[in-house]
Amino acid sequence: MTAIIDTILPVFALLALGYLAARFRYVSEAAQKGLPEFVFRVAIPVLLFRMIAITAMPSIPTVSILLSFFGACAVVWIAMTLLSVKAMRFSMADAGVHAFAAGFSNVLMLGIPLTLSYFGDKASPVLVLILFFDATLFWVVGSLQVALGEGAGLSRVPAIVSSVLRKLLTNPVIIGVAAGVLWRMSGLPMPLVLDRMSTILAGAVGATSLFAIGMALNAYSLKGAGSVVGVITALKLLLQPAVAWFIAIPVMGMPADIAIIVIMLAALPVGGNAYLFSTAMKRQEGVVSGAIALSTPLAIVTLSMLLLWFR
Repeated sequence: MTAIIDTILPVFALLALGYLAARFRYVSEAAQKGLPEFVFRVAIPVLLFRMIAITAMPSIPTVSILLSFFGACAVVWIAMTLLSVKAMRFSMADAGVHAFAAGFSNVLMLGIPLTLSYFGDKASPVLVLILFFDATLFWVVGSLQVALGEGAGLSRVPAIVSSVLRKLLTNPVIIGVAAGVLWRMSGLPMPLVLDRMSTILAGAVGATSLFAIGMALNAYSLKGAGSVVGVITALKLLLQPAVAWFIAIPVMGMPADIAIIVIMLAALPVGGNAYLFSTAMKRQEGVVSGAIALSTPLAIVTLSMLLLWFR
């Protein structure tokens, strides 16, 4: 319980501080737009670059991690699609947006500071591995489901995949990971200036990303959202970590100290990328907004219960 109070509560307290600062206009609208952009385009890519380039990475069960995390995502995706189409009578295209939200964890902005503060450097290789594939897989699969649901023929699949991949090549997170891999492969020592600069920027990720999430929550609302928001939240916070646990431990036999990191990342609330996807598809923006607004505060409870269970 002490570990949870020392880790979980400070993380969400910073998030709440950001929310209140934006809610009562303590920070300007320019800052509300600029800080998240700084975190996403500068601080986090530099952190990932540094993690890969110079941090001693312990060996991890790569295949088991990928199967556990993305296997859970796949189960949730299928379940959400079936519930949306069969039970709630949405179109297959709308169901693709719902499924994206139900399966996409806020690993980038919340998972990084939370797992690094709780597990330390042990979480670094797991974070890098998941972040490298996360957005790419979701945007490709989501775009395909929406396009096919809208009536696009199978002949359009290569063009859709190619278009999404081209856009993702300019994603700062992908660039940061790729730069770190290339630097590590080169074997070059890190110049002192670059080392100190990257240390300072990487150290800013925790506070700035959490504060930015809090500010962004003001843009999300439960108003007008239907029961589908509750379904998305339940699948995200309960089913996804449960499936990740089942695959990681009973099926794959993953060591518990690594499995808990994967399960915790699976248990994170809906990530902001889901809202970007819904706006790009021009579908279900209100529902995804509501799912982010509901799942984020509820994650305080579910994440705390998860850590208590593993203690």
